[in-house]
Amino acid sequence: MEKTKYLPRNLWERLKAAEDPNTQKEVLEELANDKNLVVRARVAGNPNTPEKVLERLAEDKKYNVRAGVAKNPNAPKEILEKLAKDEEFYIRARVAENPHAPKEVLERLAEDEDWVVRVKVAENPNTPKEILEKLAEDKDRYVRVVVAKNPNTPKEILENLAKDKDWVVRVVVAKNPNTPKEILETLAKDEDYSVRVVVENNPNTPKEVLERLAEDKDWRVRSEVAKDPNTPKEILEMLAKDKDWVVRVVVAKNPNAPKEILETLAKDKDHDVRDTARKRIKSFLRP
Repeated sequence: MEKTKYLPRNLWERLKAAEDPNTQKEVLEELANDKNLVVRARVAGNPNTPEKVLERLAEDKKYNVRAGVAKNPNAPKEILEKLAKDEEFYIRARVAENPHAPKEVLERLAEDEDWVVRVKVAENPNTPKEILEKLAEDKDRYVRVVVAKNPNTPKEILENLAKDKDWVVRVVVAKNPNTPKEILETLAKDEDYSVRVVVENNPNTPKEVLERLAEDKDWRVRSEVAKDPNTPKEILEMLAKDKDWVVRVVVAKNPNAPKEILETLAKDKDHDVRDTARKRIKSFLRP
């Protein structure tokens, strides 16, 4: 016996049914004609919505509905190709972030006139290497920033972005957890202190680079090394003798600073350093 089709009546029920992936396809087909655009938009984004219904919704006058189709993971290639040419940049951006958008569609969108669309291509985890290479040279710095942030961006592209003229892009390369050791070594010598600070925080930064940053000309970089709970004892010992009192205070606050370093700092010529170190020592004595 065929299962009876239940058509929801009130708006709340229609909205819930429209987004529920377990809703019957026949019901979704009916809801695709709903007068409420939010209902239609939810049907458009439902992975269970039949292809013929998606084709119709891709022609909807309301951009919200077309956007639902554009981001639907089960939208067929032909529909995505069509929506990639939509006059609304918002629709093209939704296609650009669709994980199932085909390569040829992403190639076209990587040249879109709107930077938001190009950003979404750069963010897409399935964007091929050759498209990322092109976006790494985009005129808009935010597009290049997103390429630098993408966890799938290969080493050779990160190497080029590590030389970017914009310090913000280089900061993002330095922050990327997939940035290899040799690139971090280069960025540790960057002219901008903000880049060097971020290098210190990258989990891939080797000990020898930390040692160099502990002797950085900028106190803010040295403070970052002093603050890091993973900084080795011998580097903390060196920073405990830093010429800048702020760096020495930060060493005293480091949760992993050993007692012997704190005892040295408790005799520091600066009262803030002494007070901080003495408070830490007292915490060791508490039961």
